[in-house]
Amino acid sequence: SYRTIVSYESDLLRDFSFCILQKNNVFGCKATIPKIPKVTPMASWRQQSMTTELGRSLLVGHLKGEDIAPDGGQGLDISWKVACGANVAYDQFPSQNQIFYESANGKGMWYDPVFRVETLDGRDIWCKRHYKVRDAKEPGTYFFSVLDNGVTSNEFWTILDAADDLSWILFHYAGAATVVGQRYIGGLLCTPDGSLPTESDLPRIWKSFRDAGIEPWELFAVNNDENSPGYIAAGAPPLDFYRKDVIASKLAKSNAVS
Repeated sequence: SYRTIVSYESDLLRDFSFCILQKNNVFGCKATIPKIPKVTPMASWRQQSMTTELGRSLLVGHLKGEDIAPDGGQGLDISWKVACGANVAYDQFPSQNQIFYESANGKGMWYDPVFRVETLDGRDIWCKRHYKVRDAKEPGTYFFSVLDNGVTSNEFWTILDAADDLSWILFHYAGAATVVGQRYIGGLLCTPDGSLPTESDLPRIWKSFRDAGIEPWELFAVNNDENSPGYIAAGAPPLDFYRKDVIASKLAKSNAVS
């Protein structure tokens, strides 16, 4: 059903959905974010206790041009690529790029997933979303919110684990689209290039997922092949579609101060 929605994205669909669902809630739904299972964020990374600042740097990951990026990042156009995910609705799309960066004022963050969709009528297109990210109470946990085709989704994300060399990171998320009565959970294994980690890392990764209630066999591998016909047909992904405005805003503020 989500593939159907993204196949026919338009301003008209967004405005219609916002009117009847988000604004007027014609179905009277009141879905809330699932609280079970209770998921615990990683306690430390590189022998440092998890803090708000450390968690944010792990989200930024390999993205270039961010002051809070961790040491050892590869300086890429993305933070992470999804190698595999556990949610049947969202995690099967190919070419999933994750971009995390600080807001212009530095108080919050943005998350821009850019992913490829094979539409119902056979086209390959890029879809993008623009999430607002707020720190939750416990370091390594976050509140996400997004307006997706006229409907607001709210999510609670947790950093489960991350390799010291930034070769992979694990996320758990639980969310709800309140006005359409949808609740969902999922998990993501992300790497710099979207390939699976080395065999020696898998026992630790599977244990972290199991601790969050996700079995390895629930995961769907993501096709991140940039030489595939679908990727080539879609053209270059719009990775900086939203971020370029934040960069411009930061630059303008810096010039004003200087």
